[in-house]
Amino acid sequence: MPEFYQFKRPIKRVAIIGSGPSGVPAARQLRDAGLDVTVFERQDDVGGIWNWKESTAGPLSVPTPPPSTGAFTPTWGEDGVYEDSKRIRRNLFNPPNPCYWNLTNNVPTKTLAFKDFPYPPDTPDCVPHWELADYVRRYWKHFNLQPITRLNTRVENASKNSDGLWELNLRKLEELEGEKVKETSYSELFDAVLVATGHYNAPLIPEIPGAGQWYQRWPDAFLHSQGYRRPEAYAGKTVLIIGAGTSGMDIARDLTPHASKILVSARVSTSAPSGYQAFRAAQRSRQTEKTEDIGEISAFQPIAECQRIQDAEIDLFSGKVVSGIDHVIFCTGYQYSYPFLPQFHHEPNSPIRPDAPEPLVECGDQVLNLYRDVFYIPDPTLTFIGISVNTSAFSFFEYQSISISRVFAGTARLPDQDTQRTALDQVIVKKGKGKFRHFMGQDGEREYVRDTVSWLNEDAKWSGAAEIEGHSKEWLHESDQIEIKIAAKYGVMPGGLADLGGNADPVAVPESVNKAEPAECGIRITGKAIATPA
Repeated sequence: MPEFYQFKRPIKRVAIIGSGPSGVPAARQLRDAGLDVTVFERQDDVGGIWNWKESTAGPLSVPTPPPSTGAFTPTWGEDGVYEDSKRIRRNLFNPPNPCYWNLTNNVPTKTLAFKDFPYPPDTPDCVPHWELADYVRRYWKHFNLQPITRLNTRVENASKNSDGLWELNLRKLEELEGEKVKETSYSELFDAVLVATGHYNAPLIPEIPGAGQWYQRWPDAFLHSQGYRRPEAYAGKTVLIIGAGTSGMDIARDLTPHASKILVSARVSTSAPSGYQAFRAAQRSRQTEKTEDIGEISAFQPIAECQRIQDAEIDLFSGKVVSGIDHVIFCTGYQYSYPFLPQFHHEPNSPIRPDAPEPLVECGDQVLNLYRDVFYIPDPTLTFIGISVNTSAFSFFEYQSISISRVFAGTARLPDQDTQRTALDQVIVKKGKGKFRHFMGQDGEREYVRDTVSWLNEDAKWSGAAEIEGHSKEWLHESDQIEIKIAAKYGVMPGGLADLGGNADPVAVPESVNKAEPAECGIRITGKAIATPA
């Protein structure tokens, strides 16, 4: 007989942190399962990262702060009314989303739809960000989730009390007349917590020698992709983009009609699945005429006291030197960061407290100790949605929401902790450690959903719950087009996207860099020799 995990107490009250494309369907599924649900959202509206704000993020930290405070620094107990004419308190409370003006989805809208809430007829495959935010908002209203949602409210801390309940320290921010804000702190108790904050909150800026000094001298010239908004701001400028993932390539394309020159620097990853590497290499090789791949940066050179940024130089591992830069945009991704769960962060090289729980986050590149990327194995009253990446997002989150709702409502069972550990170990063997353990890809997503449907429907036989349906034929057909459509967007050959979740041998990433000819627009690439890494 299989063994199952036994919760220490019935789960009745559940807190959901976040009301984006993962938190909103979770709220509906848990509420409809009979649970008492409260959603906490620090923004003034639902929609998550698709909510547009003209304002950019606050000052950067170069390099990145530790994951425990990467997303924000918790504050609690500073109740009162404050002058906020420069919106400093509001932007610290609710930093702007990584949503720029020309951002669209890059997978077909039909695969992003929740099951029983289709997009309007004739909706195109790709729509602007405001339509995606509106879709989430309409879902939220259609299923009457407003009464259980508290906007402008941030979770500052979540921890278990002596009774085994989750105590949430909460901070509400209200806008008053005359550019003033009112802050109020309070606490509430819950049986379980569902974290649906996504993973685009804590910018990751790598340690590159000299970058910090450059940023201190020219802070207005530096940006993380989280704060990028409109390409017109870079008209006639030379922009260095560090990072050649999706955001880097998309921003490079967005800048092309306006910028004078775009330089792209990225390191070659040998730990990624082969299909991922091949696609990225092809993607980088098909950039516009204004874009040049310069290879990996070795260091930002020391700067003189009165030097302009355009005259400062950057060393490349190829031995060449670049100058003539006006702006630097880090498109280097994000850390997993949960500042409201500090006890589950273990910073590298820091001592571990004897009473510390098993960590969720160490380096910030992955989330540890999760069963199916959802349930915290030592204590499954703590759950997550949106950890997995390279999925169809909205629909994938919906299946994860259903699994949590049924486990918490007692109509589906978790295996015992040893079995959960074994399953996690198998994922690590297949995908490896680091960020790629959370990558799904087409094949991985479909397998995950099939397993979810099989598990929940098997348990429905004894619990009496209704069976759920897997992916429809229409959804599968649209999903089959994703690779073709993304490849067409970047002008590359299809192939390789489906295996992102696998662990394949590394492939060589061809270099389309280090051209000998001097670049135009005042950029100088010279052949100065520098030390290369061992």
